Amino acid sequence: MRTIIYTEEILEEALNLGRKYLHEGNVADYIPELAKVNANKVAISTIEDGELHSVGDSKVRFSIQSIVKVILYSLAMENYKVAELKKYVGVRPSAKPFNSVIELELSEKRIPVNPFINAGAIIIVAILYNVYREKTFDVILEKASEFLGEDVDYSREIAQSEKESSFTNRTLIYLMLSRELLPSDTPVEEVLDTYFKACSILVNTENLAHMSYVISNNGIDTEGREIITKKEARVLRSLMATCGTYDYSGDFAIRVGLPAKSGVGGGIVTASKNKTGLAVYAPRLDKHGNSYSGVRMLEHLSQELDLSIY
Repeated sequence: MRTIIYTEEILEEALNLGRKYLHEGNVADYIPELAKVNANKVAISTIEDGELHSVGDSKVRFSIQSIVKVILYSLAMENYKVAELKKYVGVRPSAKPFNSVIELELSEKRIPVNPFINAGAIIIVAILYNVYREKTFDVILEKASEFLGEDVDYSREIAQSEKESSFTNRTLIYLMLSRELLPSDTPVEEVLDTYFKACSILVNTENLAHMSYVISNNGIDTEGREIITKKEARVLRSLMATCGTYDYSGDFAIRVGLPAKSGVGGGIVTASKNKTGLAVYAPRLDKHGNSYSGVRMLEHLSQELDLSIY
């Protein structure tokens, strides 16, 4: 019988450590609806040998935010080869904040540097819209439900709040239009609405642990279903390792050593070498947009359990 990695004792240790940092950082108040969250919530969920284990507020739902960019890129890979996608969005780490206009201006080939920053994700949504048209968000929601282990929905209030405060994202898409990265007839409002809805999908740490398991287990979920191919899972793990925590990705690799994707909703989903699932949540963020307590909980687990892939 295989030894359990994530014992209740070690998870409680990490959770208690996370609680000590709940006063650090700030919620993502630049999206007004996200400023309303209860900043005292904290949770860890794991899946091991198909069994779900959670501590803390693991049933609390929050918006997926940038974690959905992993799902968006997986859908893009279902329709295009990575080599084709690289004509529109790169696969290099970001040296600037996730919503940077300057980085888009200065980037090599003048395309978004990776699909996990806002400019890169918006162009991926535009590519998907070219395939699925008005059904694009329905396709995204269906794929998200497969990754997350149950049928999910999105918050209309958060999506609307994002739309009303979307000045930077509008700048990014119009800049890409001006460079002819996107066709001149790109339906800007439809693409942005789809992007805002995708970022507003509601999840909890148990959903994210299932997503983590799928990516770690070469695309196979806990029921044995293939959600993505083995090759697609490998690409996602690679991008998560190099680009998943924005301009903090190098530091995160040293401190935690796991491929991961964070979102400004406070969630962090990881991938591992152990084919297990691991996700955390705490809504206050550091200056890079990553969960302050979440990073520290993952660092503790990584050090105690030797989880680093490096």
